[in-house]
Amino acid sequence: MKVAILGLGARGMMHSKIARSAGHTIEAVCDVQKERLVIAQNQLGVKKENCFLKADDFFAAGKLADIIVISTLDETHYDYTLRALTLGYDILLEKPIALKQNEIEEIAETAKRLNRKIGVCHVLRYTPFYQKIKELIDSGVIGKVMNINQTENVGYYHYAHSFVRGNWHNSEETCPMILAKCCHDLDLILWLTGKHCVKLSSFGSLDYFTSANQPNGAADRCKDCKARDNCVFNAYQIYTDRPTWVKQPDGEDYTVENAIKQLDKNENFYGKCVFRTDNNVVDHQMVNLVLEDNVLAHLTMQAFSGEVYRRTQVCGTLGEINGVMEENRITLHLFGKEPQTFEIECDDGLSQHSGGDKLLFLDFLDCVEKDDKECKAEIDCAVESHLLAFAAEKSRLQNGETIVLRKEK
Repeated sequence: MKVAILGLGARGMMHSKIARSAGHTIEAVCDVQKERLVIAQNQLGVKKENCFLKADDFFAAGKLADIIVISTLDETHYDYTLRALTLGYDILLEKPIALKQNEIEEIAETAKRLNRKIGVCHVLRYTPFYQKIKELIDSGVIGKVMNINQTENVGYYHYAHSFVRGNWHNSEETCPMILAKCCHDLDLILWLTGKHCVKLSSFGSLDYFTSANQPNGAADRCKDCKARDNCVFNAYQIYTDRPTWVKQPDGEDYTVENAIKQLDKNENFYGKCVFRTDNNVVDHQMVNLVLEDNVLAHLTMQAFSGEVYRRTQVCGTLGEINGVMEENRITLHLFGKEPQTFEIECDDGLSQHSGGDKLLFLDFLDCVEKDDKECKAEIDCAVESHLLAFAAEKSRLQNGETIVLRKEK
């Protein structure tokens, strides 16, 4: 199949490599950075005339491929998806679908009206880790599921990068953090149980990354800070370890030296003090959910972990399942018996989510080719998790008020 990529960042490049590894062609690419278009020509074999710097020019060229991958900034998803649907594309769309509830609903309705397929990158459904948990639940080995506890440990350095200094630091400019980071987790809860959510409540706040907690000697920027040598959020330490996280001008290599040059610039937001920015998103939040059949679920999202990892516990009437996705190990403990451990094989050399990205991409392409096949991450399945995120944020802002989503049976 012919594939178009709108947004050739880390995710778009990954999708491109997966497509090519499976024998598909990258027919067209659009990205605002010129050097990425050079990469598209040299590494992906895209013709120069099919490389675009501006989305308007890309869409004006008409339909150039069978499917399009939209992996641009979140705020562009609504506009670009509707334009792609109008041109007749089937779409693989990075989450979130859009930033507002009415926009998400309009995208889903438009896709249905135009008979187009949209796969949403709820990639965790495809990871061998969660596939195994789903298999165990569906087998009935732990009996009736009673509770699910899901924890999204964002990681202190990842939180500081993305949600204090970075693109998702202010919900007024993007969306609530529970949508940006945890629509994956909310989707998992629905998918693993096969249940809809009846009602939920949520609590959370921004408590630590504020000016009240700045150390003595703090400055607006780490380069001027007297306390930076003893601060774990020191930008020069975080980005020395992760230089590719600091955006570079066109043509610059992603090296430690170039990362430091960018941090030294007053206009560069990665060099800001995490206690003196205009961030407003929560640094910890929990969501309590009542699902159909009185299955209870709990989601915790928090910044205060040494690494980035997801922990899952599923409790049933006959046993429980525990695991950390990044460890790719699942423990099944049936009551009264010795625990059983499953080591999950998943490294495909291309995926970023424990093997799930490649499986998602190939499943979506297969669904497009076989019109009667349904993708596990079709938009109709993905919408509910987004609506739960909006409901959770509404509850949080109303001091944990219970939000009723559907009538209990």
